[in-house]
Amino acid sequence: MAKSTRPRGRPPKDADPAPMEDVLQAALHSFAVHGFNGVSVRTLNRELGVSHNLLHQRYGSKEAVWRAAVDWGFGHLVARMLAADDESAPPLERLRALIRTFVHVAAEHPELLRLMNNESGEPGERLDYISERFIEPQLVRFQRLWDELAERREVKDGVPLEVIYFMITSGGGTMFANRALTERLFTGEPLEPERYTEYADRFTDLIMDALRP
Repeated sequence: MAKSTRPRGRPPKDADPAPMEDVLQAALHSFAVHGFNGVSVRTLNRELGVSHNLLHQRYGSKEAVWRAAVDWGFGHLVARMLAADDESAPPLERLRALIRTFVHVAAEHPELLRLMNNESGEPGERLDYISERFIEPQLVRFQRLWDELAERREVKDGVPLEVIYFMITSGGGTMFANRALTERLFTGEPLEPERYTEYADRFTDLIMDALRP
């Protein structure tokens, strides 16, 4: 990128020193850690080192900041899942690729599961937003794949979809979302980025073995 020139002196009051991706990632992390009610736009601005009204000017409300952060985080997850799902591949290979990809993204972005844990305990507009925009469309795709596997008798008969869903989503990501507990009870080694692939592979093998007839 060409080096830009700017006038001497102090930067404009509302200059944004952080790339928008960094802003949204930081916002997602704050909502995941503190919950929606525990976050203020003023605090986010201060943590990001931007002017006190930058986020308000850009988004208009805390709800809009939350939606933008969720769109960034869960949109990334869905894009990775779609890219990993080769519909021309055998169903078992598709299932393996989807599980492995989900676990890898959950390791890279544990704030996604932490935010879901915050929002999924009670019904509400924010849970509806995440579910309708990101989860339910992918669940429909997964249901079709699961039905095909069941028809081919390549998975155990009679396993409810919700059992598979929570086995993968909670089982594959909770260790990373609850990092402090993992390190206290066990070891932090699988939490290091260079171990993500190894962990995703082992978890996927375990789930695939459990699902086979």
